[in-house]
Amino acid sequence: MILPAYIAARYIISKKSSQVINWITGISILGIACGTTALILVLSVFNGFEELLSGMFSKHNPDIKITAVQGRYFEEDKALLSKISVLDEIQFVSRTLEQTAMFQYGDNQDFGIIKGVDESFHQVCEMDSALIEVSDLSDKDKSDDIYIASGMANKLGVDITNQIEPVRVYCPGLNLENADWQLSGVPYQAFEPRGVYAFRQDQDANYMICQLDFLRKYLSSPTELSAYEIKLKSSNARHSKTVVTKLNQILGSDYIVKDRMKQDEAFLKIMKLEKWLFFTLFSLTLILVSFTLVGTVWMIVLEKRKDVSILKSLGLDDPYTKQIFLMVGVLVTICGIILGFVTSYAFYFLQKKYKLIGVPEEFIIDSYPMQMRFTDFILVAFVVLAIGTLATLLPVKKVGEIKAIFRED
Repeated sequence: MILPAYIAARYIISKKSSQVINWITGISILGIACGTTALILVLSVFNGFEELLSGMFSKHNPDIKITAVQGRYFEEDKALLSKISVLDEIQFVSRTLEQTAMFQYGDNQDFGIIKGVDESFHQVCEMDSALIEVSDLSDKDKSDDIYIASGMANKLGVDITNQIEPVRVYCPGLNLENADWQLSGVPYQAFEPRGVYAFRQDQDANYMICQLDFLRKYLSSPTELSAYEIKLKSSNARHSKTVVTKLNQILGSDYIVKDRMKQDEAFLKIMKLEKWLFFTLFSLTLILVSFTLVGTVWMIVLEKRKDVSILKSLGLDDPYTKQIFLMVGVLVTICGIILGFVTSYAFYFLQKKYKLIGVPEEFIIDSYPMQMRFTDFILVAFVVLAIGTLATLLPVKKVGEIKAIFRED
């Protein structure tokens, strides 16, 4: 393949080639470079969003979550909790209880979820780092304190500096005896806003967090739980799978054990599906661009007909001469790939440093996130090279029709 590659390179950069062929070759390289750049950037943007969302999951989602197979709740089993807690890989275990509720602050109302958590929850989900506003750090938490997700706080217009106005919570099954107030025959519980936190935009629009024992008391559910949420000593994915296996053996078939990624598996699957759909779409557009490569190789074949005849006269067979022009297409494609890689990395660098393309202000980020992966470069190089090679086969077939030149005596 060395000689065909050498001859092909000479054909591409030959000064004797017509100006038209040089222009068409340049357009082909530029088109392939643009397609390659687009593929790399599309994958990088999706990688960036995947990394961003994974980081959000790591804050809100526990390393491992245990829920009931049937129904929303299960009875707390202290013996089972003890078996879970003694595992060497587990650092903290938090008990949580969730209930659908209607929240009211002043004249504003909205539906969401109230979540009761025990004292270990702050360590399991890094609650302290998620707080963006706290009423008074010097005060200790009281039983009726409530932490409000940023999206919900915005919808209700909560002012945590206002110590007079409470957040009223209306829950199904609220214990009438324990409810502080009743209005128009509808019981509710008043909570004092303690702080505002932010984990994830989708979760932050719905949640409020209070103390587990307090919520249990007013729901008359002294032993019910929604989940055990676990923090591991090491959050390594392989390590998590090992612990999930151990927990499944301990818990049996009555519980579902999910690691961090499994908890948002459907969402991540949709993201990956979108990623590969966009990749396929841009690959199809690259097929259209490859027709310029067909024209380039075809023009070079026409221009070098005499050279091909001479090579055949010297003893080169059809497959060998076809290899020369196949290498023309491959080399043009490789040039486009290299230029595309350089261009995509340059754009990636500029986007990271100068944030060229921003996002609307209501988003939690100010520019499109990007993350380049070596495997993406390998995949794109393979796909583009395959498209370029297949596109070259059509004009290469014409080389076999060129006859050798023999001297007649």
